[in-house]
Amino acid sequence: MKLKNILYTGAAALSLMALSACGEDYLATAPTGTLDDSGLEAALQDPEKVKALMSGAYFNFYSGGNLVPSGAHDAWGFTHMRLASELLCDDVAFTRDQSFFCWDYQLDYWQPNYRRASYTWEQLYQVIDNVNDVIAMLKPTADRPAPEGSLKTMLGEAYSLRAFCYYWLVNFYQKPYNVAADEPAIPIKTDEEYLEELQTVKKVYELICSDLENGYGFLKGAGITDKSCFNEFAAAGLYANVLMFTGDYANAAKYAEIAAAGAPLAANELLDGFNSVDMSEVLWGYSVNDETALVWASLMSMICPYMPGYCDGFVMAGGSYLVSKIADNDVRKGWFGLNEDNNLLGITFEYEKAFGLEAFVPNKFIDVYLTSMGAESAWTSDIIYMRSAEFYFVAAEAYYLNKEEGKAKKALGDVMSTRIPGYDCSNLSGQALYDEICIQKRIETWMDGCRYHDAKRRGETLDRTLNTNNAADLASFDALKYSALDRRLQLAIPLKETQNNPTLSE
Repeated sequence: MKLKNILYTGAAALSLMALSACGEDYLATAPTGTLDDSGLEAALQDPEKVKALMSGAYFNFYSGGNLVPSGAHDAWGFTHMRLASELLCDDVAFTRDQSFFCWDYQLDYWQPNYRRASYTWEQLYQVIDNVNDVIAMLKPTADRPAPEGSLKTMLGEAYSLRAFCYYWLVNFYQKPYNVAADEPAIPIKTDEEYLEELQTVKKVYELICSDLENGYGFLKGAGITDKSCFNEFAAAGLYANVLMFTGDYANAAKYAEIAAAGAPLAANELLDGFNSVDMSEVLWGYSVNDETALVWASLMSMICPYMPGYCDGFVMAGGSYLVSKIADNDVRKGWFGLNEDNNLLGITFEYEKAFGLEAFVPNKFIDVYLTSMGAESAWTSDIIYMRSAEFYFVAAEAYYLNKEEGKAKKALGDVMSTRIPGYDCSNLSGQALYDEICIQKRIETWMDGCRYHDAKRRGETLDRTLNTNNAADLASFDALKYSALDRRLQLAIPLKETQNNPTLSE
């Protein structure tokens, strides 16, 4: 069975919510881009039907759709992929080796027959199939003008979401652009073609950039207010991150500035638990309710230490090295340290107290149940994908690498002044300025899914020996000091793909 058959195509993988919205006519099983004229015409006459397809794509991206592995709570959509990427690096400490995600932390989950490799591949290509149908429906052709209104906006969303999926795929399954541009990476599926042989990193990036040019172009000025939808600022932010990989620092800074301007920086919300897309600086996320909650597989079950989920009895803590770098007057200092004000369910933290680990218990992500205590159910916290704060740091780094230190200082100062009263970086220059940009971004984006890409792009050495609170048995896995380009940080193409795609071999 080839990739195009392994993956659910088009609307066949929509969520139940989206299925009920669009009806049986959109349970397409034909290859992407082959909708008949009657189906296309019906969709174009009723934007709600296209919206149902986009809703399904967003749900599949968040949850894994109907490709979720039975009985496994570590491979449910993008939130788990992002969490796994953080655990491959050095800023999160497993205080003891147990439960889901410990294999990622041990750098021992990348092989082709493991869930991390197979479900990351299948779930992201599933979303690509979903949005390919939307693009095929809406994109302008010789016989069809560019769509207007909400259809134009949804076309921009589809292009942007496809770019996002390919950005994660190409970086998960191959080394970064600056060292592997001409190396084979992944197949490409678009609304027009399916290239089942592995395409080079450069070719995948060309598709990503083309999609973002289209996506940003269709979204610009659309005025999207629903933060569960890709908007122009999220598209600009993604483009900035992509351009950092390709080395186009001038344009990376340009698009990072656009993204940063998309939402005001949070002032009094930084200690509220990162559980709502209504947080002021959120650009893009996913609004969760009782019907869409992943319950035990939810992100908060994995990382909120004050809930009785998979954090009950152990903690994915802040690495002691990173925590030590947070200034005492930095509001983000409150993201770490056992806080009884959050401990409304009375978790004992006996292990952490016995081994002096209280200072590293995380408070950044707190389930909405604990912040309201009136919620009907737990684990309905929203998922935040992108915040404006991230892109001040992207802009600062891009300006620095483009030899514009004055602009780099301004971008860094603009965001840090909302974290540390009276922050001043005017006396920094050269490597000291660059180091400050990098460490402050690591603090800001802890568990946000940025560290993996940054470390790979820079070719950094990841050094867990600087932490004092890692699980003791990491040494036996040779998982203490290693390059971000280590083979174990790159997922293998899934076994069933290499076995069934005739253009590949193990």
